[in-house]
Amino acid sequence: MMKKKLFNPILITLFTFMLFSCESDDNINNEVELYTGRYKIISFKSNTEVDLNNDNISSEELTNEINSFDLNDLEIKPNLISFFFPKTWISFQYPSSPEGSIEFIGYGFGTNFEYEDNLFSLKEKSYIEESYIDNVESNKNVTINCNLIVIDDNHIKTSISKEYYDFNSNNWVLLNIDVIYEKQ
Repeated sequence: MMKKKLFNPILITLFTFMLFSCESDDNINNEVELYTGRYKIISFKSNTEVDLNNDNISSEELTNEINSFDLNDLEIKPNLISFFFPKTWISFQYPSSPEGSIEFIGYGFGTNFEYEDNLFSLKEKSYIEESYIDNVESNKNVTINCNLIVIDDNHIKTSISKEYYDFNSNNWVLLNIDVIYEKQ
């Protein structure tokens, strides 16, 4: 009889613990659901002024230099975050543009995450952006410098290090870029 009385409080304690553990996970999942969806880059601010589009105007705000931002720059799903940062497509073999013809295209990268306290902790924070310039391989490393931070219900931010071709210096320049996203 004594064993039965001791056994019941232990079962009640374990059941209560399991119930609260599940509620905590549900709260985190519900909070992540608030941020799932597609985001557009509204600020892509570099630590250095550069001319990326060959218009002879330099800027730190790279949304003035790059024309390929769209509604799918960032997508958050329950278990995956997909980034689409602008990749430089450049050619120096066009007779009409010997200084270089340039376009920007989205280049995707995805990673898993953990969410806690308005922070998406990324599992992977770097990738290689495969690229060719005039049929010569020119791969670039991209590093996400910090996790995704929730600013408010519609805005998230991060920072990256990425190389872009600067027409002022006629060289590839490693830029540290603060990125702000807005939910669409």
